[in-house]
Amino acid sequence: MTALKGSLRNRFLLSLCAVLCLALLALVAIARFQIMPILLEDEEAYASAELDRIERALGAELNHMRRMVEDWAHWDDTYDFVQGLQPQYVDSNLYESTLETLDLEMMVFLDASNEPYWVVGYNEHGEFVSCPGSMPPCDWASASIAFLSRYVAQGLDDATHTWLLAAPELAMAGLSPIHQSHQETPATGWLAMVRPLSEPWIEQLRDTTGIELELSPVPVPAQESAAQILDRTSPTHMTANRLIPALPSSHALRIDAALPRQRYQASLETFRFALYWTSGVLIATLLMVLWLLERMVLSPLRQLATFTQSLHQEAAPPAMPVSLLARHDEIGTLSREFSNLLDHQRRQSDLLRDLTLHDPLTGVANRRLFDQRLTELLDHSGTHQGHAAMMIDIDHFKLYNDHYGHQAGDVCLVTLAQHMEAQLEPRGFLVARTGGEEFSVLLPNTSEDEALRLARELLEAIEALGLDHETSPTSCNVTVSIGIATLQANTMEPGDLMRAADQALYRAKASGRNRAATYRALDTTFGPTTTLDS
Repeated sequence: MTALKGSLRNRFLLSLCAVLCLALLALVAIARFQIMPILLEDEEAYASAELDRIERALGAELNHMRRMVEDWAHWDDTYDFVQGLQPQYVDSNLYESTLETLDLEMMVFLDASNEPYWVVGYNEHGEFVSCPGSMPPCDWASASIAFLSRYVAQGLDDATHTWLLAAPELAMAGLSPIHQSHQETPATGWLAMVRPLSEPWIEQLRDTTGIELELSPVPVPAQESAAQILDRTSPTHMTANRLIPALPSSHALRIDAALPRQRYQASLETFRFALYWTSGVLIATLLMVLWLLERMVLSPLRQLATFTQSLHQEAAPPAMPVSLLARHDEIGTLSREFSNLLDHQRRQSDLLRDLTLHDPLTGVANRRLFDQRLTELLDHSGTHQGHAAMMIDIDHFKLYNDHYGHQAGDVCLVTLAQHMEAQLEPRGFLVARTGGEEFSVLLPNTSEDEALRLARELLEAIEALGLDHETSPTSCNVTVSIGIATLQANTMEPGDLMRAADQALYRAKASGRNRAATYRALDTTFGPTTTLDS
């Protein structure tokens, strides 16, 4: 039992089996108490939204009916017609094509006594009739006229009303008081319009909503309210219906909509697929992982760990094992990246050391590298004689910065540094920026005459650059002053040489600038012999 618990592979197997059992139980619980209720609730919300769309479409048709009956009822000719002042109204407006255009089944004009004044519409045989009152041949409209008169007699307010009619047939009706347009006059009667909800009209509603629907009148108890009922007996379709108010009050209009269940079925099938295959995938993964764990993971990881530990124990870091670098998997990638990281770290260390030895603005050597090279030159030379150094200063550089700006001053420094390095570095000389506008040049194995010749060439080359310096008292172009010192005593230190070059530079500047001056140190006390050359 101890060996079983101590094995990483066996512990992994036991843990994975436990996770598998818990996962299956969790999936079953989630399916029963969370997923299924959510799917059913989503389906109900979808059905409710579709029924709402149908109701909105019916509401839009009722609003259209309201506007249409108001237009006719608030027409001055209609007002005069009900009062008997427009005998030509019937011939001019109430003909068969009018009802066809308005898609109406009947129009009824009631006078101020709520009695039928004129009736126009289609009788039970589908024949168009138009006659005064409800006498034959318009007696077919008596039931509808009585229905309208009863509602008007109940004390309707002076506004337009629209209804859905569930009996004696499916229809929508509009009723509006007849007024003169733009005048505050009492209503002289009522105008009623009835539009049948025929099968062609319902088919048009299907096309408009994109829903397969049916409208039917149903008798309902007085206490029953509108409801949504879902029939999910079919796996691919469901039936949702809703009752909406209609006249007479003992009836209602029922909307039946056949809706697809694709979303529900797709979600259910996806979840079932995940439920059925998760256990199989976990078991297969368990067997595969147990076989691959030792072969592909643990052994190479131990080898990589051994290599990383050796980096701390040996002064010279060893090479990454070839077997790890040759792998074509994540461990191989990790090994190669780790090896590249080590190489990158070494290169960055070399680059960092290089950055500490070079000026960040001009890119030439800095004082640290210059002093280091000068010390190395003196330490490794059998004699100090035969070496020289230059100290170079840009003439009136403060005036240049003040006039042209510090950004232009930086450009000037970079230009001069790169030009001096291009001219001197190929000959084995080191150019360094050792101050703000001060440069130093190390000239190994160079005599004083040779150093002076190089300084003259450098003066001419810099002035030939033609860098404008309008505020310089010395020249209209940027110029430099150069101090030259040579080593002629073995006891001379690096600092002595540079102090001598600095004194020579001071003398060159004191003598008018844009020239080179040599300082010959006869001994460590710096003798007075000085040569100026312009």
